[in-house]
This record gives sequence, structure tokens and C-alpha cells, in this order.
Amino acid sequence: MNLKLDELFDNCAYKVVYTQVGDSVNYAFVEEDDTLYIYFQGSNSISDWVRNFWFFKRPYKNMKISYYVHGGFLSAWKEVEDIISNKILEKVPLQDGHYDYKFKKIISVGYSHGGALSGLCHEFVWFNRPDIRNNIFGVGFESPRFYHGLFVKKKLKERWKNYIVIRNHFDIVTFLPPRLFLFTHVGTVCTLNQTSTANYKKPKCIGAHYPDKVLESLREHYKK
Repeated sequence: MNLKLDELFDNCAYKVVYTQVGDSVNYAFVEEDDTLYIYFQGSNSISDWVRNFWFFKRPYKNMKISYYVHGGFLSAWKEVEDIISNKILEKVPLQDGHYDYKFKKIISVGYSHGGALSGLCHEFVWFNRPDIRNNIFGVGFESPRFYHGLFVKKKLKERWKNYIVIRNHFDIVTFLPPRLFLFTHVGTVCTLNQTSTANYKKPKCIGAHYPDKVLESLREHYKK
């Protein structure tokens, strides 16, 4: 990626200007030449968190490899799916009169509730842009679990091979929904703050979710 994770999170949590669609789903597109960043904002309303108690559903009809995801996050994703689809499939004219896809690299980024959306978005981009699969990346900062199952099916793991979940210390949100309800993370989970330095104190499991604490941990990580 062109940006370090702390810069990505700073953009996601503080700098990006979001557009609201549907029931409090907030997204933003940032274009840099032929690279597209897709950002999803963290929860900012009660309706966002109510979704967290819904059950699992299949994300698409006629799936060759069937799997289920968290129904609340899926409902939120469906509100923005068409907008994302149109953007990632956008084309530009070439000199020879033909057209080609505008974006050759796509990165989905989300925080908290938006982290789950970034994971669903990442898989959607992977499926719909097979021409750039090695240039599709995703980050879910302090993301809750959204994939239903004790583990991701082997045939599906490739879809999230370039996707990471950032967990600050033992942020309680990243452990929800509980494994007891058969939900798990996709991609690779990277935990910050497992060890502390002399001048740095670990935040507690709830405080670790706050944006300022996440950014502090990310910046501390890059000092090492």
C-alpha cells in the first residue's frame, strides 16, 4: 500500500468526508491516479449497533461456494453495494477508441462497524474485478466478526488473502459477535500493543476501541 496503516486510519477516522446512504451507512471514495480508496465510517448512531444483533444470511443468490455472513452487516452493505459496484467498474476511454477500467488498484478501509463493511466490500471487489486481484487490499480497523462459521472455508480464503483486521490490545468489539455464536474473522488478524514500552501504557479492552487510542497504538507500532 502507498500509505502506512496509521495514515490510513487517520484518514478513515478523522480526515475523510463521508456521504451517507440508506440507514446511516457512511462511505467515501478517494482517488489517487489509478488507485481507488473506499472508506467506511465507524458507528455513529444507535441503528448501526442494533444491526449487530441480527442473525446470519447468505450474501448473494446463486452462489457457487455458499457461505453466510452477519445479517446486520449484510443489510448495511446492501444499502451501498450498487454505488460501490458502479465505482469499481467505472471505465475511461482509450486513445484507440476502446475503454478500460479506470482503477487498477482498489483498497477498502473501515473502522469498527465500517470495518465489517470493508471486509464485505473487499470480497465484492475481488469477485467483480478478477483482472486486478493482486492489487486489491483491505483493512478493517477494530472490526467485529461478520463471517459465520468456526473457520473460513478453504476455497474462500483466497478472497481475503490481502485483507487484515487490526485489533488494538484486547478491544472487546473485535471479539464480537462471540465465537459461541459461530462467527469468525476473515483474512489475517494483527494485534497491536501486545507488549508495552516503558513510556507507553496499554489501554483497557473498552478504551482500546477509541479512535485516539487506535491511532496512538499504530504510531507506536511504527516507531519499533
